[in-house]
Amino acid sequence: MLNFIKSEYYRMIHTTGIRVFFGILSVLTILLISGISIVETQYHTTSFSYSILVSSPMFFTLMGMLTASILYEDSKRNGIIKNSIANGIPRGKVFFSQCIVSITTATVIMTIVLTLWIFMTELFLDKTGPVHMTDLLMEIPAIYLIAVSSIVLTIVLCLCFQNGAFIFFTWLFVFFIFPTILLKFGIAVSAHFKTDFIYNIAMWMPSNFFQINTANVNMSSCITAWDTTGGMLRCIIAGISGIIIFMAIGFRHIRKADL
Repeated sequence: MLNFIKSEYYRMIHTTGIRVFFGILSVLTILLISGISIVETQYHTTSFSYSILVSSPMFFTLMGMLTASILYEDSKRNGIIKNSIANGIPRGKVFFSQCIVSITTATVIMTIVLTLWIFMTELFLDKTGPVHMTDLLMEIPAIYLIAVSSIVLTIVLCLCFQNGAFIFFTWLFVFFIFPTILLKFGIAVSAHFKTDFIYNIAMWMPSNFFQINTANVNMSSCITAWDTTGGMLRCIIAGISGIIIFMAIGFRHIRKADL
């Protein structure tokens, strides 16, 4: 399996899509922070710069999904998986290796981009406001495992489907649309039947508890989902649960699927 992972890393390094993706993120970061620093307004602060990311933790799940899609969207159509299995690599190890490569690639990319973001923010913007670098740094452990679960789900979808649009909209449904529907249904059930069971389940879904608990990240305050020990634990548990569920689905599918 190690040789297969090494070959996948080699393929990743020479994948044009990953280079372009990394380049776009880096350029957009430079342009955004430069634009904020040039215009002398109330937004010329480190607080505003950090609040862009702190108020949007689900952005990292999207970046994870895009990384995995760029690497493996065509893996089924191009016969990469089938060839690997034909060379004697067990199906489960192929799936697990793809997850490892995608996770490490996304981690490296986002580490570099976030370092660039923090460096430019601290260098060019006024150090005022309620949102600080520490808020962004605390966001990383809160969202990391959830972003990893997003990557694993994307790999599973790449194994199931060959259409990139279908992969994206299925991912969107799982991470955003279904949680929103369940939350609204839970609120309705709570109002009519005086039970919070469904609502409590919905509030374990990242897009829901982040939406509600990061609503107070702005120019005057910074209250996040991970400010408390309980909130941070909820983030970590939700991420681990997602990884376990999507991994189980992935292993089950690749062992039985006709690739």
